[in-house]
Amino acid sequence: MDMSLKSSGTRSEQRDETLNAGLQWEMTFHPSSSVFVAQDSEGLVIRNLQEWQPALRNTVMAYWHFQGGKDKRLYAVTDAFSQNNGQLGISDARYVNALKIVLQAFSPVEYCAHKSLIRVARVSGDCGWQTDILQQAVDHLRHSQIEVHALSHFNKYFNGMHSYVETFDHHWLMAVAKSYADDLLSAGPLESLVAVCFAYTQVIGKVLYVPFMSAAADNGDMSTAAAGFTAASDKVRHHCNGLELIGLLVQQDPANLPKVQAWIDKWFWRSVRLSSLIAIMQDYMLPVRTQSWKECWLTYVQHPLQQLFTQWAALGIQMPASWQHACEMQEHVSHQTWLRLCRYNIQLPLHVWAPGEAELNWLSSKYPGSFDAMFRPHLQGLAHQIHHARAPVDHSSPVLCGTCQLPVPGMDHAGTQSGSAALQDRYFCGLHCQGIFNTEPQKHSAQARRSAALAAWRMPDTAGNDGGLFGGSQDDINFQHWNGEE
Repeated sequence: MDMSLKSSGTRSEQRDETLNAGLQWEMTFHPSSSVFVAQDSEGLVIRNLQEWQPALRNTVMAYWHFQGGKDKRLYAVTDAFSQNNGQLGISDARYVNALKIVLQAFSPVEYCAHKSLIRVARVSGDCGWQTDILQQAVDHLRHSQIEVHALSHFNKYFNGMHSYVETFDHHWLMAVAKSYADDLLSAGPLESLVAVCFAYTQVIGKVLYVPFMSAAADNGDMSTAAAGFTAASDKVRHHCNGLELIGLLVQQDPANLPKVQAWIDKWFWRSVRLSSLIAIMQDYMLPVRTQSWKECWLTYVQHPLQQLFTQWAALGIQMPASWQHACEMQEHVSHQTWLRLCRYNIQLPLHVWAPGEAELNWLSSKYPGSFDAMFRPHLQGLAHQIHHARAPVDHSSPVLCGTCQLPVPGMDHAGTQSGSAALQDRYFCGLHCQGIFNTEPQKHSAQARRSAALAAWRMPDTAGNDGGLFGGSQDDINFQHWNGEE
């Protein structure tokens, strides 16, 4: 393993190659296939992994130096925010409910992405692959940690953040994130690599770490904004390197294309369903609004992916089968999800509310035609009910989709079927989820049973102040008191 490396006369590219792929050695006591199982699994033909030469490859030493500098700058901001009682400077206490979703749903998913990529690095046979994938895995671990650190300050002053791991594991609202993470961890190494490098980075990472974290700064939360911006720089590297890797898998052998295409179809749709949580954060939970969810989707997902698949067309990779449906549903997904949460508000791990007239007008301008015709009357009716102390109270749990684990539209708690597809006692929110289920019914049935069993777990007694309507809640009263608005 020891080798001399002359600093003089050695170009940086050669040096980086020596410190990455140059560390590879041949197996002597065991066949390579028994040590690195990714090369012979999942039906893909892998001929030469060393063909992957990512544009943003770093040595381990350079990686730690770069990330260490970013951490110093990040914690300077978060410490200053905490020491100066930054919670008093946020736009409104309602904003903290968006942070609860980040903590309860996306921070655990980031950690699961880390666990998945660590496994991929272990079973990959090329040292260059292992180094690059390991760095991305550490990135996801770091993102999970800095989100917890940045949001821990709010846990001192607001309810709903005390048991975020238990909420992720057990609450039906987070079942969509839990199911996503479980599916990721139970997938094969190359499938999970496609899932993280393509779907999670392109659909979730872009809209969570760019527009939402920018909106956090607009709402006075520099701690979360700083964490988001330092993670966003990592996402650029994930984006570039991941897309090159997927192209390499297809180029290894023509027989790989159908399998890779199926993974792209599946994980794009799963990420779209998970993004419904970001949709309500963007449209309803930001007191100071900058972009609607529909605008975020167009800017950061739809247009970039259209350009990407135009480039991939030469490789035979096509747009995901659910592409048209996914783009059309962004017109209404945030409103439908918010109304559903308002119905079950009493059992949520966060607060909900009826938007004011100014907020309704803003939504009307961002969703011309559809919002006023389909959703404004419902939200105005909700505001009327709350004003007259007749807010909806439903202690039951919704019927969840057998694949994505989001509530099935048109299904009440009694399990009455209303135009939904049923298969093996499972209900589905649409044909795309049913198609994913059909490919691995045993796996998804086990995940659905596990979600139902976990949902039966009782949250701690302190959870009584976590959910319900925001108006009159402990968070609302405290924030008014801190700002002298009583």
